[in-house]
Amino acid sequence: MLGKETGKKLIVPAVLVLLIAIAAGTSTLLLIAWMLLLPLMAALLEENSGRVAAAAVCVAAGMAAGLVLPADALPAALTWCAGTLAVVCVPARNRLVRPILWAALCTITWFITLATLMRLTGGHTVNGLAQGICNLINAQPERDTILVNAYNMGLSRVDNPNTVIPSVRMMSSVVLQDEIRLQLLYSLRVTMEETLPTLLCDVVVYHTALTTLLSVLLPDWQRRKKGKEGIFPPLDQWFMPRPLGRGVFALLIVWLIAFLSNNGLMHYLGALCSDVFRAAFMLQGICFLQWLGKRIGIRVIMRNIWSVVLAVLIPIVPILMGVFDQQRDARHLRPKKEAGQE
Repeated sequence: MLGKETGKKLIVPAVLVLLIAIAAGTSTLLLIAWMLLLPLMAALLEENSGRVAAAAVCVAAGMAAGLVLPADALPAALTWCAGTLAVVCVPARNRLVRPILWAALCTITWFITLATLMRLTGGHTVNGLAQGICNLINAQPERDTILVNAYNMGLSRVDNPNTVIPSVRMMSSVVLQDEIRLQLLYSLRVTMEETLPTLLCDVVVYHTALTTLLSVLLPDWQRRKKGKEGIFPPLDQWFMPRPLGRGVFALLIVWLIAFLSNNGLMHYLGALCSDVFRAAFMLQGICFLQWLGKRIGIRVIMRNIWSVVLAVLIPIVPILMGVFDQQRDARHLRPKKEAGQE
């Protein structure tokens, strides 16, 4: 008979394996969504249920990917599952090893994904991806509703501004004329071709940053909740060392050069540099806001809420706060030697 504690530890991984199996049997998109959360699930399971439970979920996700996903998607999917398994199973004696491994795993997986897309589209990744998304929308039973929503969001338009586009109401179906549907699809494709380069860079950088951050922060939070000592300092004590901050500032120079260039590859590089700059200083700004809220006595739940709200709705605020904190060392956290060199 299994002990009570062992039974509790097995419930969560068993439920996760079941959910992955259900997703694999019902929706490919749902399975992909679950797999994007795989590092976070594995990191939390490692802390609460042990490495064997985390490994079981990684293996289940890999098997589901192998059975459901198309062959072209398997290299990235299996790299993701195997890499997650390797990160949680490899003992990390230095506390910086684990976040570096998570970031490396995300970067490698996205590189394989983009390389696959480039191969499938003959080097025209953006155009091919935009056309593929439009084909996918056009194949859906609710395609007209999706297109009307895209029109209402300003993502597509029609040639004749006087054309009447029906509104979407809850639990109602929309039927468009063939000519209007084709105009909306074409316009949506053009919009995606214009926005996808920046969007792809945003997705790569922010997914990597969020995955790395949450996969080290949440297990640490659970350790402290159990009365154990955290591996990392609290979020309000995080800061970038001065040399790293200067390196991130240098990315603005690369972004400016790329912005003035007519080379398409340079524009991708500039977008990546801009995203890394914003993500780094947004994180530092959130840490500064956490410190400020703690200092004036705001409860931790409210500090977390305002950090998320600002990061999502007004990201320029934490970015500027991060730049201010980096330049002025407002929290006085830098070593004396580093502070004396300024």
